[in-house]
Amino acid sequence: MKWLKFDSGSGVSTLWIFLLVLQVALLADGSPLAAPSAADGRPGSSSSRLPGGGRNSEETGGGSRGGDIQLKTKHEWKRRHRKSSECRLGRERHNINEEWSPNLGPPFGVWSCVKCQCIPVPKKRRVVAKVKCRNVKNECPKLECTNAVVLPGACCKTCVAASTPAVLLPRDEPPEDLTGRDFAVLLNGRTSQTPMTTSRVATGRLSLRRGTLHFSFLMEEGAPPPESIQFMNDTGNILEILEAQPTPYEATNNRLCGTWTRMPKEYKALLREEKMWVSLYPAEDSGEDVISGLVSRYTGVDTEVFSSLLIPSPTANQTLSGGGTAIISVDRKTDSLHVSLVFNGVFGAGETHNASVAVQLMPSRALPPVIDTVVLSKIASDLNRVEYMTTLGESSLRLLTRGHVSMKVWSQAAPDLAIEGLVTSRVTCNVFSTVLSLPEPQSLEDALPAYETYSPPYGAGWALLTLSNEGDFEYQIFVKGISVTSLKLETQHRKGPRVVKDITPSFSGSWANGTYSRPTYRDLDALLRGKIEVVVSSDDTGGQVLKGMLNQVAVTEALRSPQPVLLLSPQISMAATVWIAVDSACVTHYDVMVGGRPPAGAPEPFWNLTLREEDTEFDPRLDMTTMFLENEVKGRELFAHSTELDKLSLSRLGSGVTYLDLVLIQSEEGESSLPPLTGLVKGVNVPPKCLLDSDVALPPPVIINPDVTPDRICISDSHRVCINQQDGSHAAERSHKCKDADNRVFEDGSSWQSPANTCSMCMCTKGEIKCQDVMCPRLECEDPVTPPGQCCPVCPSAHDIGRPEKMCNFNDVRYSVGAVWYPFLVPKGFDKCVTCTCQTSSRGEPSVTCARLSCPALVCDESMFEQKPGACCPTCKPPPPEPTVVTGDTGVINNPPLSEDEYKANILDTGGCIYRHKSSTFQYLAKNGEEWHPRVASIGIYSCITCKCKDGNVTCNPKQCPTLTCQKMVQVDVECCPRCQDSIDASQLFPATRREPSRGAKNKKKANPRIRYQRRNSG
Repeated sequence: MKWLKFDSGSGVSTLWIFLLVLQVALLADGSPLAAPSAADGRPGSSSSRLPGGGRNSEETGGGSRGGDIQLKTKHEWKRRHRKSSECRLGRERHNINEEWSPNLGPPFGVWSCVKCQCIPVPKKRRVVAKVKCRNVKNECPKLECTNAVVLPGACCKTCVAASTPAVLLPRDEPPEDLTGRDFAVLLNGRTSQTPMTTSRVATGRLSLRRGTLHFSFLMEEGAPPPESIQFMNDTGNILEILEAQPTPYEATNNRLCGTWTRMPKEYKALLREEKMWVSLYPAEDSGEDVISGLVSRYTGVDTEVFSSLLIPSPTANQTLSGGGTAIISVDRKTDSLHVSLVFNGVFGAGETHNASVAVQLMPSRALPPVIDTVVLSKIASDLNRVEYMTTLGESSLRLLTRGHVSMKVWSQAAPDLAIEGLVTSRVTCNVFSTVLSLPEPQSLEDALPAYETYSPPYGAGWALLTLSNEGDFEYQIFVKGISVTSLKLETQHRKGPRVVKDITPSFSGSWANGTYSRPTYRDLDALLRGKIEVVVSSDDTGGQVLKGMLNQVAVTEALRSPQPVLLLSPQISMAATVWIAVDSACVTHYDVMVGGRPPAGAPEPFWNLTLREEDTEFDPRLDMTTMFLENEVKGRELFAHSTELDKLSLSRLGSGVTYLDLVLIQSEEGESSLPPLTGLVKGVNVPPKCLLDSDVALPPPVIINPDVTPDRICISDSHRVCINQQDGSHAAERSHKCKDADNRVFEDGSSWQSPANTCSMCMCTKGEIKCQDVMCPRLECEDPVTPPGQCCPVCPSAHDIGRPEKMCNFNDVRYSVGAVWYPFLVPKGFDKCVTCTCQTSSRGEPSVTCARLSCPALVCDESMFEQKPGACCPTCKPPPPEPTVVTGDTGVINNPPLSEDEYKANILDTGGCIYRHKSSTFQYLAKNGEEWHPRVASIGIYSCITCKCKDGNVTCNPKQCPTLTCQKMVQVDVECCPRCQDSIDASQLFPATRREPSRGAKNKKKANPRIRYQRRNSG
């Protein structure tokens, strides 16, 4: 690795240059990025969905849907293959032979002195795209001028000329050729590059639109779906491998669809030159063979209305069987059929020239068949083509539209080798969709802000339609924001709009679900040509009308979702739909369709797409995420995917707490004053491997033993705390907040009374809720009573028991006057070493007094103190045993130190005392002559009384107060004796009390279901 040095004017140190070159060199190595693990997961399984993942009542049809579109769940996602036809450098993707300067991001930006190129590299039988970068600094020409400068965005210095240098404008891409962009292919053993002894037959249709290749394949009944679809050149090298995508709707069985996005120019040229092959690659354990075929531009494929897959008859017995496909279009003037046949394997061994081929169309309703005979001058073993015109009579188009006609092809010399099949609608996945909004502008005069014609609020919706093999139109329509008075399918005619189907009777509760079971040929032709429009009428906002033209949908990974997400705003006349799905590699796919009139009369909308989380259900303890999915997109369609969502975001996506915001840009600076088009994402199935573990969300509350202090509240390796700590994955930010069953969120260290059991206290400790039953102190009175709503009894001497205005508030819990309790402190719970009492002050107000248990003096050194678990006072550690020592010959043995019991006996023998107040359970050991203040359970240490131990007897006397001569005397709470009022100030008479603000109202607003409180008897 060479060291690169720029001139000092560049301001970049040599070390930084070395690191940047190292980064580019590593990226230029071309090794595939580490693919995510492909563990099996069934995204379609309902068991993998988190709570809240289902659709709500408004956005689901509800009840019986009749002809509702059903989603397949039997197919599993396969491992996503990395595209061979594009290079990746960071987050950027580049096509083959594309050249660019890498963008290293802030603060460096685009590195103009490095040029990278995506080049095709043969690798065994594959053509793999790899990145190759070079430093163009050494390629700069030598300049003779002395005033050379580096222009912005350039690497080499340029002489400053007297005149302004010419600026080379970027060349626009040539417009897309709209002719000859439809293709067809026949796949069986004979058409393969290497002939295969298999009886499987398939046919496909391919269409190139805006740089994306859309493909669909029709398989024979019972054929297993292939594992992948491979595109090859004429030498057999694999250009691209794509995943086989079965259509997600039951109405189009036996069809595989998909897209090849960002198809390189070189491969587009191969496609147009008919030098590209496609193969269906089966799974290794299926026992099937690979079938392939050459993609060609057959006659009539661009106007095709009906298709047929021709397979060998059950009576045919061939080692290398045949097959075929029929491409059928209709002459609009005569209603005659133009049939283009592509077939093989129907000829006998001796047929080579001038073979007669019979083609039979057989209606299924006892109508006579129509047989046409065509003579082939020369026979090929791989592919034969036949074109002819025919008709079935007046009812031919109606029968073909409803799937009541079959086709049979055979050679008159070998009728036992016939191939046959049912004639259906065109071989595509036949999924059509549209956004319902105010009509798009048809002219410059119409391209005005929609609010000049209509006034908000605006409505919006979407429509989805599939075409079955029997020719039925199965539709699903959702409208929101307006009251619908009319809902129709229309097509434009020379004399005005023609109603295809009035589906107003099937509309109910924002939904219309049903089947148009007997469409005419004109209806089918209008649908396939994109001429059927959904028209929604309303009496709201001046007769607002929503429209949308049904167009064929590109079947991508995002179409696996059961329905799109509707993005709308009542203040904007535009709307959008987003299909969103997550595959087994945890990649999020989304397809965006924008409809309506762009703001300020723009011909095309300009927008950003943002993902926003508002979690109130899954886990609101963690921070919410706002992520830009797309920036500054121009156009009405987008097919993209993102790998930026971590497991927390994917879990929220599947829980239905994620929103999508589409912001319309009004200026070149990216500014917008319009509200965003917003929609809640519902019904997305996320594979289990892409979710947080099921025990991550929250465990049940822990009922801890009050007599045992836990060594550690938080276990660092627990999934309940260390969320999303997976191998190499980005961990979610750790949170110590807690969430209960009522979706209330509590801060770490807070405590509250259980709403399910008033005699239980709960606390939040490092993300975990722990609850304890209330512990009642022992009372030194007879016949204690328990006030209503209280957990612990009180002595009946308190005359304010049960009066709401005479109650104490301690940690958001109310106590009656006379109540005695242990305070509940986080993280250990009830502290039995502190006693709190609610009593009435001298001013008649309830007040709380807390006192800690006074501990006796210890005779040992402080270093020998020992605090036992659950004990309130420390004790002396037992001294280590000393060895027995014999001194001299006298045989005297040194005695060990005294034990605690021996020490107590020595104190009592020397005149000591044991004192215990009647309201306390604590015994106090005093030496002879020692004085102290007694401890009273209701008030703690009572300094107004002094006790003294003398020769084994305890005497307690109150403090002697002086005689006062003043007329007005005042008793202060903190003093034992009264004082003259003139001798004290107001601050002593009315001491200020400080109250902690209540947290109950704040915590009560937050919520999420996980923790369930357990009601237990307080004893």
